[in-house]
Amino acid sequence: MTKLRLLALLAVVALVLFPAIAFAAGPAWSCTFHGTVQVNGQNVTDGTIITITVGSDPYTATTTTVAGVSRYGYTVNPATSYAADTPVTFKIAGTTVGQSTWTDFDNKEVNLTSGTPITPGTCTCITSAQLGNTTGVSNGVLTIDRNQIKGDPGTPGTPGTPGTPGTAGKDANNVLGIVGIVLGAIALIVAVVVLMRKPQATPPKT
Repeated sequence: MTKLRLLALLAVVALVLFPAIAFAAGPAWSCTFHGTVQVNGQNVTDGTIITITVGSDPYTATTTTVAGVSRYGYTVNPATSYAADTPVTFKIAGTTVGQSTWTDFDNKEVNLTSGTPITPGTCTCITSAQLGNTTGVSNGVLTIDRNQIKGDPGTPGTPGTPGTPGTAGKDANNVLGIVGIVLGAIALIVAVVVLMRKPQATPPKT
């Protein structure tokens, strides 16, 4: 067998066996998704979970910082291809933040953002605080109205112990008797004094 015939035979064998080998291995369907990740205009922590759902099948990726920017990247390799334009949703830590569609053997950039970027603004810096008659801020000093500082009412106190009963008063009859004796003595004294002061009658001259 000449070399030419041998090469021809090998070529025929390869053409016969290649489709069977390819079929046994299965088609390598895939689609890659990648992009930046931000929450409230800020980068996220490395390792933040990004969930990529194709149709109803979830796939999980994580973030890394590349050149100072949070990014993710993931290649979906299903056993069989999804239909063209199958919806693809993206979630950051469980919150839906983006959408795309499936395309075989494509490489899609889908940047993910959540929340509202924080806009730098001005603020009044407080350096000290004091009590006063009004509430306000002036030159970095916070004044608090002392009249507005009120605590909750306290718990009522325990009732005090009743005092010792006083000494019983004297019987009214005894008191009246004593008063009568005193008044009688006074009347007697007054009568004696009057009698002692009354001039005695002078006997007539003969």
